[in-house]
Amino acid sequence: MTEVPTEVELATAPIVEGWLHERPTDNRPWLYGWFFGHPDIEDGDHGHTSPIVEMDKATPPRWVRTDNRLYRLGVSYPPAEREIRYWAQKLRRRRMLPLGDAPGGGNDIEAMIAFIRAAKPFREAKLARMEQAYREEQERLAETFGIGSVVNGS
Repeated sequence: MTEVPTEVELATAPIVEGWLHERPTDNRPWLYGWFFGHPDIEDGDHGHTSPIVEMDKATPPRWVRTDNRLYRLGVSYPPAEREIRYWAQKLRRRRMLPLGDAPGGGNDIEAMIAFIRAAKPFREAKLARMEQAYREEQERLAETFGIGSVVNGS
């Protein structure tokens, strides 16, 4: 196990925003996300880290060490919401996503779904599955946190 990074190390580490913990077929987990402050990756580019060595145990985690470097962790989105954000961002053809801008063009997921639907990057059935997964995900989150529907705002 490695040691907890210092505040100085964290302050200078690149940031991964909109991250998702993924376990590929070789069974070594990594993170997908949008990178900022990385010496070899343009700010706002989407990609994945090298395999994870250690992840902060705090909730939510603040950092992760990979085979190659230390990263600060920004916001994380649930999988279905993240997929919608990914496609909306990709379709906007915006290579430069400024730090602080939410992937996909803000926080209005309904607008992102409408944008994807209008762009027609794939069959309607795929978008309908993404939309349904998002709604179910939001309902589960609402139940978990004891609030009304996150999607409907009730």
